[in-house]
Amino acid sequence: MPPSSSDVLDAARAIKEKVPGVTPLNVYTGKPAGEAATMQGFEMLLYGTGDGTSDPLYDKASKKWIAGGKGFRDALAFVETVYREKLGPDVSDALDPNIGTRVRGELLPEGRLGIDLDGSWLPQDWLEGSGHEWPEWSKKLGLAPMPTQNGQAPGKVSMSGGWTWAIPAKAGNPDLAFEFVKTMQSKANAQKWYIANSGIAVREDVAADPAYVKAQPGIKFFTDLVASTHYRPAYPAYPKVSTAIQEAMEGVTTGDVSVEDAAKAYDEELKSATDGQVIEK
Repeated sequence: MPPSSSDVLDAARAIKEKVPGVTPLNVYTGKPAGEAATMQGFEMLLYGTGDGTSDPLYDKASKKWIAGGKGFRDALAFVETVYREKLGPDVSDALDPNIGTRVRGELLPEGRLGIDLDGSWLPQDWLEGSGHEWPEWSKKLGLAPMPTQNGQAPGKVSMSGGWTWAIPAKAGNPDLAFEFVKTMQSKANAQKWYIANSGIAVREDVAADPAYVKAQPGIKFFTDLVASTHYRPAYPAYPKVSTAIQEAMEGVTTGDVSVEDAAKAYDEELKSATDGQVIEK
């Protein structure tokens, strides 16, 4: 059978039992972690609960946000399990705004974290001359896609963010600025940027270039995930929706709120954040 998200929990339980002194699993959670909690934590779980073709947060057909259904509660239950069973960092550490820095700079390089739900950008912290040099990271750290909830197709789940070169509306010389952007995004310059930034190529010709694929450990692994990745709903209400998700996560992380009550509170916050543009599915 293909791996499922419950296998991740079982692996964390095995680490807890066999490797004392190591945090088994890091799932970013709560408002202090910000978007890392929503994207690298919750949405990695939520988007793995469905069939991989529909967005569980936003319904494009009706242009409305989707209330927290079974998948939403299942994702919250995963987070609750991590912290109830003490498979994750201590709650006080998990809700520390510096948790991301600690994961990259201490816990992973020092071998004190077993599994980390994170992203392709981490190696930029470990390159020569960077803040937390760790040249042997690719020999010490394995890479695996996050499995879907039940191992259902496509078998793995990934979330992608985004970045852009933008020209302000009131730019004094927009034509020259656009020429500059085109220069930055030429194949050669873009390729250099992606490698230096531990980023994923957005140009297909760069992604297919063997020099890019072999430039750094992990680049091919993460680039290949793009074929089955998901993107957060890019609508004005999203930041408020994200905060509502973080609040729901925080409640089940501390144990102050049940999964059911956290999901109900999310639905209320969702209505407020989207001016009532909510449907149930």
